[in-house]
Amino acid sequence: MKRQSPISNLHSPWRVTAVLALLFMLLLVFGHWRSTAAAAQVQVPMFYDAHYLFPRPWTQAQEVPGVPEPFPVAFYGPNTVSQTFVSGANHLTAVELWLRASQAGSITVTLSDESGPRYEGQLDAANPDGGYVRFTFPTIQAAEGRTFQVTLAAPEATQGNPAITRAVGGDRLGGRFLLNEYARPGNLELRSYVTGTAVFDALGEQLLPDLFRERLRQYKPTLFKGQTFAALLALTGLLTVALFVWLLAGRLRPGGGWLLAGLLLGGLGWQLGAGRVYLPIFQPNESLAAVTAAAPPANRQNLRVVNDLTAILWTAERLPEKRFVTTELGDYPAIRVPADSALEYPVTLPLNGRLQTGLQAGGEGSLLMAVEFNGERVSETAVAAGDAPRWLEIDLAPWQGQGGILRLVAQPVSGTPDGLWLMPQLLASHDWLLSDLPETAVAAGHRLGDDIVLLGYSVEPAAPQPQDVVTVTLYWRGERPLSANATVFVHALNGAGELAAQSDGQPVQNSYPLVNWPAGVTVADRHQFVWPSAEALSQLAVGMYDPVTLARLPVQNPDGTIDANGQALLPLLEMP
Repeated sequence: MKRQSPISNLHSPWRVTAVLALLFMLLLVFGHWRSTAAAAQVQVPMFYDAHYLFPRPWTQAQEVPGVPEPFPVAFYGPNTVSQTFVSGANHLTAVELWLRASQAGSITVTLSDESGPRYEGQLDAANPDGGYVRFTFPTIQAAEGRTFQVTLAAPEATQGNPAITRAVGGDRLGGRFLLNEYARPGNLELRSYVTGTAVFDALGEQLLPDLFRERLRQYKPTLFKGQTFAALLALTGLLTVALFVWLLAGRLRPGGGWLLAGLLLGGLGWQLGAGRVYLPIFQPNESLAAVTAAAPPANRQNLRVVNDLTAILWTAERLPEKRFVTTELGDYPAIRVPADSALEYPVTLPLNGRLQTGLQAGGEGSLLMAVEFNGERVSETAVAAGDAPRWLEIDLAPWQGQGGILRLVAQPVSGTPDGLWLMPQLLASHDWLLSDLPETAVAAGHRLGDDIVLLGYSVEPAAPQPQDVVTVTLYWRGERPLSANATVFVHALNGAGELAAQSDGQPVQNSYPLVNWPAGVTVADRHQFVWPSAEALSQLAVGMYDPVTLARLPVQNPDGTIDANGQALLPLLEMP
């Protein structure tokens, strides 16, 4: 008797497999698949025992640290929050972010690439509880490996009623998280989606991210170097798949068919249930339209955020233990701390810097909440449980340009309260950013490296006397975003070309390194030194050098010649 084909059997697992495979193919053709996503770092213990481990203080009896919760990040007024990311595949078609916009007006979302802003749109609907919002745009065909930037702004929002997004620790996007122009550790909680023939690249990125592949290439064990190890791993995977197919086809037969159907069903459930693939006809999205003209720059004279202490909490030292300090999202992003605690942030304070934060106590009793910098107590305020938040604005100008430890301290006064630091942020008035060269400056025109121009300079006082403190202001412009920092040197030379006085340091009194510079904006960079008493000075020698190797950036003079010593020579005799 002729044996019945498994395909003709109504109860055959292969029919179920065929239906699931057809559904999978439809999703491949019409679905949008997640390609890139941020992910938090897992707090991996050093080893399990009953001892406290620095810097991860936990014991075997306590809950083992896992993936940290996302951190809320507030933005409002002239402030922006940005995330650069490297697309994991071609045919980029959407990005997804977590947003909350309770009575904060509209949120503007801009997608840029290396040529500038490409697409822009607005989210107008109030979203008091927060959630993921997906923004679609015309498909960008050649996207794999390219760097894009998503920028969020809420110009109608205020500090008292901000818009909020979320960030995570770690780096899975291959890009940078930016508060205004300041790069900060971690990433915004961002996901990107692709469609069309790029789906298989997207699945590969989900299963084996490019970052992990790069680590494999870099891995160098004792017997096998990186490329060899990666090749052996790939061969092992292929042999495993081949063995699995052979078992299904030749040995397991019906049982193998059900196993294959189960694997397909599990894969589809994983992708659909976790939101890793979606069909646009079933899930409405916000749309970004093409940008036809560049938006006017924000008012850079306003106070703008330099650092958000909630967003970078995962990098801070949290005392007495990390597990006792958490972030939460109420009316404002907040850090909840126990009654006896300290948060320690290594920071460099900006020019004209201010710390703004709210203070509140919960539980029962009262707290003394204090701010310290390098061991000096700057402010202290008593707060009682049940009271409304108290808001502080602390002037940090006396320590501007200084690096050190900023501490947020809570000390119990009575009872057992806990404390809330509400939206703690460092802000500054960016008056060192100018649109043009001031009329009082002397034009220069020297080029340092490929992308930095010394537009001009000024010296005050114009006719210094011996032992005067002289201020030299250099006016720089970065023509493109800069990826490496450099130290600026200002040398005062006598008639013989010998060094008589100098000032070396990071730009803007150590508070505004090159990687922060906005492209096309003039940066006023002040340096001071004591005018020597006995020598007549004739010129300044100005330049930049790598702070690690001390190698100077090449300097091209206005006439096109290259200075052999990597310095721009600026005459003092032409000063007004």
